[in-house]
Amino acid sequence: MKPAERIDLFFFVILHNFAKIFLWFYFRILFFTNIIDSKNVPSKGGFIAAANHSSFFDPPLIGIITWRRMFRFMARDTLFKFPVWGSFLRYLGAIPIKRATVDRTAWDKVISTVQDGHIVSLFPEGTRTLDGEIHPGKAGTGMLVYKSKCRVIPLYIHGTYKAWKKTQLLPMPFNKMDIICGEPLSFEEQFKKEDTKETYIEITTVIMAEINRLKAKYLAEYGKKAK
Repeated sequence: MKPAERIDLFFFVILHNFAKIFLWFYFRILFFTNIIDSKNVPSKGGFIAAANHSSFFDPPLIGIITWRRMFRFMARDTLFKFPVWGSFLRYLGAIPIKRATVDRTAWDKVISTVQDGHIVSLFPEGTRTLDGEIHPGKAGTGMLVYKSKCRVIPLYIHGTYKAWKKTQLLPMPFNKMDIICGEPLSFEEQFKKEDTKETYIEITTVIMAEINRLKAKYLAEYGKKAK
């Protein structure tokens, strides 16, 4: 590892753990957050973590689901235009991606990061929903899974829409937020198929079905407590 890479890794570990500790207390105290079935997140290996998306809080909430792993994530490139904030995001493990265009550089970075044994979190729906409901995922998620040849950790996030939805300027404390982790999904059958958009859509469809299944499980077991 080159000296510059060692420095980057040092700052990544320090900032990531500091942010995780701060956010854990913040979410627990102000939003009564519970992490459910975090044992389903493997202690090693490259994965994509896929979740529903309706709030500013979703990325940092994913970041605290386990102390055993550190998550990388994708963030729109415009956030990196501010030098200090951009450097902070990079040291937190953010991967810049251009919106409304095909960003192959970002895709390649995600694939290589997963193949190097890390977890990259992303949102198959592509952006925050305006109604808090789970919407169909996009083929791009399936493409990244196919190219990475990795398993996927499905996540269902509950309550973040009320806490800080897209149209709110500031978060609203004391709205309960939880996240439930599913068992990793394998796509060995899909990996045997041709590299086509149809295969990508099939993978994404399986992922979204599992996120919806986790939602149903959460509401059945914890729904009354979450209200």
